[in-house]
Amino acid sequence: MTRLMKQIQMFADLICPFAYVVHATWRELRPEYADTIELAHRSLSLEYVNNEPSPKRLIDVEVAVLLLGDDETPYVPWRSAESEWPVTTLPALEIVACAGRQSAALADDLAWAIRLAVFRDSRCISMRHELFDIASTTGIDLETLRSDFDAGVCRKQVIDDAHYGWHEANIPGSPTWVLPSGERVTDFGLADFSIDDALRPLLTTPGLSPLERGETMRALLDNIVAS
Repeated sequence: MTRLMKQIQMFADLICPFAYVVHATWRELRPEYADTIELAHRSLSLEYVNNEPSPKRLIDVEVAVLLLGDDETPYVPWRSAESEWPVTTLPALEIVACAGRQSAALADDLAWAIRLAVFRDSRCISMRHELFDIASTTGIDLETLRSDFDAGVCRKQVIDDAHYGWHEANIPGSPTWVLPSGERVTDFGLADFSIDDALRPLLTTPGLSPLERGETMRALLDNIVAS
């Protein structure tokens, strides 16, 4: 008997450090759930709601706090020129949506590869040629991907998802998982903190270790499979 796949929708931006850490945990667990759960990526563009790029100096502080004591999540501080920092993630969100036309798994592979390109490899994911070079490292059909991307097949979808997430569904932030039941999950065991005007983090609650995050997420996924 074939079991139907259950889908989690992940509303997030590709440059969001919180989403990066959550996605890293999912990628560790994904092989265990390859036949039962898929993660569908939906745009929750930060620049759409903030009307400005995501500033490098803020992202740097967020990553530093989130990865305290975490030696497992891949990260290398930005080492390209500051002028190459991605000024927009809309093309990256669009190409992931195009990959989703091939399969949710391929879109997940590409979303992860794009996140690694930012947080490990210091690549400018605003650029078309970079995105296709990143995509070439996955199993995506590049000819179909290029045709869909250049035709703008998913361009409206990216904006529509962001509008829906921020203004209609009132998604609280990146990342948010919407489970098959409709329940929303925003607490992934990450550090809870705010950043003041001087870019100093004000820690409220320390985060779980990577092992603890994995165990917590596994319990959530097991509950979805059993439901």
